Amino acid sequence: MAKMSVAATFRAIANLPTDHFPLILPGVHRIAAFFILRRLKRLGFSNCRVDSSRSGLVVYAQR
Repeated sequence: MAKMSVAATFRAIANLPTDHFPLILPGVHRIAAFFILRRLKRLGFSNCRVDSSRSGLVVYAQR
């Protein structure tokens, strides 16, 4: 099981790359999923989903 990182979680919330999906975010705590989905919706993405895994988050979205 990977250790969750506060720095990785903050980077995922503040500076989420949106150039390709699925996006794997290792070390990101699952609480960030709410903020990630909110940002993706605001940017016009649809069919958004965030899955939590043992190593972090996996983000799916379509434009």
